[in-house]
Amino acid sequence: MSEKMKMRMLRGCFLALGLTVSGVVLSFSPAHSETIDIGSFEQLDQYFVSKKYEVRKWIVGSQNVPAIVILDIPDSWRKTVAPSLTVENKKKVFFRVAIPLAFVGNSLILKDREKLARLKSAYKAGSLDAQERDWLRKKAADYKISSNEIGEAFFTELGNRMDIVPASLMVAQMADESGWGTSRFAAEGNALFGQWSYTGGIKPKDQRKDKGNYSIKAFKTPLASIQAYMLNLNSNAAYGEFRKQRASFRLKGMMPTGPGLVGTLINYSERREAYVRDLRNMMARNDLPPLDKASLRVGETVYIRLAEGNR
Repeated sequence: MSEKMKMRMLRGCFLALGLTVSGVVLSFSPAHSETIDIGSFEQLDQYFVSKKYEVRKWIVGSQNVPAIVILDIPDSWRKTVAPSLTVENKKKVFFRVAIPLAFVGNSLILKDREKLARLKSAYKAGSLDAQERDWLRKKAADYKISSNEIGEAFFTELGNRMDIVPASLMVAQMADESGWGTSRFAAEGNALFGQWSYTGGIKPKDQRKDKGNYSIKAFKTPLASIQAYMLNLNSNAAYGEFRKQRASFRLKGMMPTGPGLVGTLINYSERREAYVRDLRNMMARNDLPPLDKASLRVGETVYIRLAEGNR
């Protein structure tokens, strides 16, 4: 049984229990949410048209990005749908799915940052309780902070790591790493960023023996892949410059931007400068930088479950 089939069975168990999300996304429990079944990409197009959701409006900021979370990347996208589309239409479908996922992923980080700010105030007032200290120490472990001694330096370091990835950069990397969602890893394991694992996952067909017995991490949902990617940038020593540059934006009272941070991801790929250049071109060609000023729509979150017959 493939990694993705196992995950679909597990998600089916969650749904049978009345839950609308799975994997690490279980922590995302908005006050109002809806799960809908859509049978084909044609119906998905009709859904967006009926709601008047337009990627161009998201990019220029005339329409807030809706909180839409697709629960799976169907095999049919790679095998039959994407190959039949023009490049322009393939990009349109991909952006419709990827842009909301990026904003939802960032919204989860921002909620944690808000809590971190409250707890920092409580610490200064001497009113942190045991449960709050436990939350802080757990987050420190998640973000690979060496010391869990709570103090000013602790809050500064955790704040520098617990932060968003600019949407323009995230979406560009998603498109590049997954081939607009058509890679085998995206189809089999919702893997959008090609993250390596030495503890299981999807084996590359042309595994490089000099790199050991590695796999590509598989995920229960695309959003789980995004959360893992963000945690990687926010905790891995290879991306220390990314976090340093992002923190400098914050200190200046500025929002971090994709064009401003892309140069710090030289260690993300062995292609190094060429990889950074490709990401920069991806953002420019598709007019993605304005997304960094866009906002997530407040209100209902919609989870989209594509019907099994569409896979």
